[in-house]
Amino acid sequence: MTQTCISTSTVTSSPDQRVAYAHGMVLGVDDLVTEQNYWLYHRYLAQRGLAGMGTVYGLQVTASAVDRDAEVRVSPGLLVDQFGRDAVIRCPQCARLGQWLTARELAQPGTIGEHRDPSGVLTVYVVARYDQCLDTFVPLPGSPCSTSDELMTPSRIRDSWEVDLSFDRPAMPRWDTDRRLARLLSLVDAVPGLPEADSDEPELIAAVLDLINQADDGPGELWPPTSPPDSAQLRFTIPAEAAPDVLDRLFVVWVTQVRPVLLPDLTSPPGIVTPSDPAPVPEILLATLTFSAADPFDVASPEIAGPVDVDDAGRPYLLHSQLLQLLGVLEDDEVVRPQEIAQLSAQVTTEGQLAAISVWFSADGIGQVDLPERVMVTLSDGTGREYRSSPVPSGPFSARWRLIPVTPTSFLTVTDGELVRVTFSGADTQIGTTAESRALRQVIDDGLVLVNADAEGNVAAYATAWIDQVGTVVPPASPQASVEFATLTPSVRENKVPELEIWFHPQPRGPVDDVLLFPDQDLAVEVFDEQTGNAVPIQQTTRHPTYTNVWTIVTDAPRDGRQPWPAYLRLRFIVDKIVVEVRGNQLTLGDWIDKAEILFIGWDPRERIVTGFSRHTVQAR
Repeated sequence: MTQTCISTSTVTSSPDQRVAYAHGMVLGVDDLVTEQNYWLYHRYLAQRGLAGMGTVYGLQVTASAVDRDAEVRVSPGLLVDQFGRDAVIRCPQCARLGQWLTARELAQPGTIGEHRDPSGVLTVYVVARYDQCLDTFVPLPGSPCSTSDELMTPSRIRDSWEVDLSFDRPAMPRWDTDRRLARLLSLVDAVPGLPEADSDEPELIAAVLDLINQADDGPGELWPPTSPPDSAQLRFTIPAEAAPDVLDRLFVVWVTQVRPVLLPDLTSPPGIVTPSDPAPVPEILLATLTFSAADPFDVASPEIAGPVDVDDAGRPYLLHSQLLQLLGVLEDDEVVRPQEIAQLSAQVTTEGQLAAISVWFSADGIGQVDLPERVMVTLSDGTGREYRSSPVPSGPFSARWRLIPVTPTSFLTVTDGELVRVTFSGADTQIGTTAESRALRQVIDDGLVLVNADAEGNVAAYATAWIDQVGTVVPPASPQASVEFATLTPSVRENKVPELEIWFHPQPRGPVDDVLLFPDQDLAVEVFDEQTGNAVPIQQTTRHPTYTNVWTIVTDAPRDGRQPWPAYLRLRFIVDKIVVEVRGNQLTLGDWIDKAEILFIGWDPRERIVTGFSRHTVQAR
């Protein structure tokens, strides 16, 4: 019979207790264990509750062929497991896949066959967990009759680790749910001026609460990219002015109702209360291995056929606080934030008539825009009408546009303070220049992030319609064309062929026209018979020998000369094909019109055409 004088049994103490030291107190094993447990518990509590779990650094998984087997290696590094315990792996770890499969097959015959997929491929997970071991044995005073083994006890607990292979992916509901919440928040758009009644806050909070039901789904069911399960909701819209309050309420739901029910329990997971004798700690995923083994598999000569694919997808990680601090700086300066496509200003009469909407495309990456001829304008009650678009000052590509009713009576009627929505078509709105442009939805697909963009690339912008209570708001009239593009001097040759002298005025300002038509070019002009609409071929085009901006064209006789005179001709000048010289620099006449902001009579900014008219009369003899 033997008896030791000091008990070595594990002392269980509350993690909320620490030793209250006092003079004269005799400290025993239970006091020291209580003190150690207290600090370990709160350290692990802070790590799992505030930091999370995952790889902190290192622990890269690689695989290479060795003879007929495959060797899996894990580099040194640091991890925090699901209970908040940190494990430092100080040297590389390795394992042979074939040998591991052999051990599994010997322990349970048929295991390999059960885990092959229909194509014969095996999936194995590399996992890691915290562990500890007793170390440094020291003698204990005891009975003289005790053996030497009974007089020795471990004096240290060494932090350790366990890296293993498993056919089962470790359940990590906290990691998966955190990612679901992050992706859910990425679907939230803050819209300035959005009425509270149109806010998607209730649906957003319901989606957060539904994360509880998805906690056990694993990473394969993470959403988006498309939409939450069983829901057609693609995005959530909240008022920008109330966004901080909405997020406050959302995060209160997250911390009070969602996080507490996720496993493992944050307050007292297994093994935390008594670190000296822990229960198994849930592991974290390091990598997923997919490979093929010989079929049939020979335990006497294990063989891994082909390469081993190492996939890091789904492994949890922890970013250090300094990096998170820098990410906050990048968020302010470099990270692309959703932008409003345009700033809108609504002009309303005292009778509530929506007379015009001014549009300024202000988003970075938009620049010049060519709108379709009709743009849909919708009120908060769903009433909508098409408004006619007009570039300011000219187009077709401009950063500023004006939307006006198609007819003088086809306006929308608004109430004071009503929200007006303008929808820009993703397919019909062009971004760029006349030389090169892309559809709005293509620009969005290439990475431009815009507020209120739907899956088709259509983008909505909003304005608040305020009714002037002082007097009638008369929308400023669009600039009127008042400058003559060219002076046309018609005549008829003896063979009754129309001849026309064209004196161009590309620079009507100032005493001298210093914008000259480039002499060596084919004048881009089309001639039509006003009565029939038929094209009239041009026989000859010549430039005046002295005056560069004076040209003469001779056409065929309209309708073969059979129609009664006078002849009425319509001329269409294609300005983007006419070259001018401006103080030594060559550019198209269309670019010059845009640059100089000249509104010529007959100028159509959408068609990029200037139209003129000429009347030719045969003089009586």
